[in-house]
Amino acid sequence: MLADNLMRIAGRDNVLFERVSQEFGGSDLFVWSDQVIPDLVVKPSTTDEVSRIVSLITASGTSIVSRGAGLSYSAGVVPACKSVVIDTKRIDHVHVAADDLYAIVGAGCTWQRLADVLKPYGLRPHIAAPLSGSHSTVGGAVSQNVPGSMDGIIGLTVVLADGSAIRTGSWAIERSVPFYRNNGPDLTGLFLGDCGAFGVKTEVALRLIPERPSSFASFTFPTTAAMLSALIAVQHAGVASRCFVIDRDKGELAGKVNFSEAVRTAGAVAAQAGSFGRALRDVTGLKRAQSEIASAPWSMHLIMEGVSEAAAEASATVARGICHEHGTEIAASIAKAARARPFSLRGFLGPGGERWVPVHGLLALSSARKAMNEMEAYAAEATANLLRHNIRLNWFLSSQGAYVLIEPMMYWPDEVGPVHDYYLPIDKRPGQKQFPANPAAREIVTQTRAALRDIMDRHGAVHLQSGRYYNLADAMDAPSRGLLERIKAMLDPSHRLNPHVLGL
Repeated sequence: MLADNLMRIAGRDNVLFERVSQEFGGSDLFVWSDQVIPDLVVKPSTTDEVSRIVSLITASGTSIVSRGAGLSYSAGVVPACKSVVIDTKRIDHVHVAADDLYAIVGAGCTWQRLADVLKPYGLRPHIAAPLSGSHSTVGGAVSQNVPGSMDGIIGLTVVLADGSAIRTGSWAIERSVPFYRNNGPDLTGLFLGDCGAFGVKTEVALRLIPERPSSFASFTFPTTAAMLSALIAVQHAGVASRCFVIDRDKGELAGKVNFSEAVRTAGAVAAQAGSFGRALRDVTGLKRAQSEIASAPWSMHLIMEGVSEAAAEASATVARGICHEHGTEIAASIAKAARARPFSLRGFLGPGGERWVPVHGLLALSSARKAMNEMEAYAAEATANLLRHNIRLNWFLSSQGAYVLIEPMMYWPDEVGPVHDYYLPIDKRPGQKQFPANPAAREIVTQTRAALRDIMDRHGAVHLQSGRYYNLADAMDAPSRGLLERIKAMLDPSHRLNPHVLGL
């Protein structure tokens, strides 16, 4: 009966039964022992359809998990009980209000589609898109607090557990538009990073900014201490719009930038500009940068922006002055390639098609050194056991503000899951390999990942995409947790929306 009613709302082709597991309705990028394949997956196309669907499902006593692309690695979109998944990818409209510098974006719109729509306007979102933006959705990033700062979210349309649809910010005023976030209490912030526990987001209003000229710089560093000193000093100076760090054993740049893709991008961008000499220089520079990175424990890649090329270069000059005190400058080809090609899914598997999973923490600038020292000491002790199971541990660090994001990531031979099969079929995978199930290595990865997470938590880390892995509620002090629980009880008294995420 529920399925029939859902089909009357969304259409017969948009309610899945047999293909639920094929469309990764019960998994994400890792393996979860408590994951439950959902009963149904329904794919609405409008806020009105979502409202009617949520009302039907909650009335039936079934739980709801809302999902975008499903590219989490923290069980944030993995059902832990009997449920229906609301797949939002068909809600992908984009309305650009260029004069007012905002866009209204369907929650299922990918970051790549949004970038393509905004390109003719010379605009981009104020918040940085995740690397997975070729497939990951705006609504998913908002629900999981990716990539770390939600300041550019200025309004939301959210369907609550009772089926009512609300708007936030100036958008909530009947005769206004979503041009301003801070209209009274910041209700927009209430639904950011909630992993769908407070409501199903259907639309996102994003602040837009002009594309700006960029300048680039890259450095290698002989020690972790030197690298962190430079990174923190650059953030104190406020000159870099993006900063990322990779280790020597780059593992295809720690899964974040693929060299072969970067080489193609550098050549294509230069060739399109009619500069084949520049194309040759950029490709050569990337290959030289690869060699230079392999010769030092750490390399840092900086992108500086400004209102003019001179302003961007002035920021780069300051950044170079800081980094020269701690490291050695190398070709900035990797930073340029990352700017030119911001999206890639290839990093979700290793360079040989191995399985990949990270763990991460955002730390205060003053806490990053101690946390990193402790994690490196743990990793050194664990090296023999990791190697015994053919597990490689790489490091990725980044910052776009007054924090350091530390992201250890592990690669190991193991069978992939339905998410990988869906997005990266065998003929598109690095190495085009398939590995048999490797539960022994997977268990070591699980233990190592948890140990690194716990070290970061001891140093006061916070986390993106908390899901069911980082358990936000347990980390909070009692009064704060009590407030979180009261908000959940008010908005979702029957606990139908994504049960167990955030520790609720």
